[in-house]
Amino acid sequence: MRRLPLLLLASAAMFGLVPAHADASLLPSSPSAPATRSWTLGGVQCDLIPTRVSTAAPVGAAETCPGVRPGAVVNSFVGQCTLNFLFQAPSGTRYIGTAGHCALEAPAVGGQAGEHTWAPGTGPVATDAAGNRIGTWVYAILQDPKDFSLIQLDPGVQSSPQMCHFGGPTGINSDTPGLDSPTTLEIYGEGIGVSTVLPARSMVALGMPDPDHVYAQGVVVPGDSGSGVISADGRAVGVAVTTGIHTSSFGTSGIDAGEVGITRLAPQLARAEAVLGISLNLATAPTL
Repeated sequence: MRRLPLLLLASAAMFGLVPAHADASLLPSSPSAPATRSWTLGGVQCDLIPTRVSTAAPVGAAETCPGVRPGAVVNSFVGQCTLNFLFQAPSGTRYIGTAGHCALEAPAVGGQAGEHTWAPGTGPVATDAAGNRIGTWVYAILQDPKDFSLIQLDPGVQSSPQMCHFGGPTGINSDTPGLDSPTTLEIYGEGIGVSTVLPARSMVALGMPDPDHVYAQGVVVPGDSGSGVISADGRAVGVAVTTGIHTSSFGTSGIDAGEVGITRLAPQLARAEAVLGISLNLATAPTL
């Protein structure tokens, strides 16, 4: 089985989908990245299948998520993604997250690009939906089971910690309920097509037994990569990074399965802190 990253490449062919076959991906062809690549996360690979909406938050077609905040567009040399959560170091320096594969190109075989850091101001440039520079990448990882990156925001760039439509995050959710404890999850993403109709969406996880990933029933599309995922109480669960059939057996407790792959925030943030040698505090906001 094979599962697919949610990156939306900035190319003239971005409305096309690659046929489902070995090493197929949802990435349209572009001069900067191969059209096909394998992908794994959490030791599981998945086939391309249609996804479905399990529940949907009421949202108007004209709703947008402007600025630099969870749910807003971010662009890099790799393509278009969605920002997740805002963090602050003791020095006051601000960072905002997205997926690792938004800053690191995966190789054609294996889907892993390792871990990379850049000195402040030397990494790939990140821009907003209007093409304005917001900062540079300082950290990225695309190594099973992690897929996460951090952008150091330039001084003077306005930002907000509050996720569009839903509000939050109110904290970090590291709960590991069993597979008999469904959890409602919420996402605001900039996926192609969906963002103009239903950017604010709800999903359901049958359980969240693994500390590194969550598999949910819902819908995500290219461009949603990096979107922050929160639980209904507003706590940050993780980052949406893949789509397809995700399954992971947990013995007699049942099957951890879903159509959306989410990497959990807590272990990835801890790793980034260790590598960068700084502490990062999640910037919180009330729910709406």
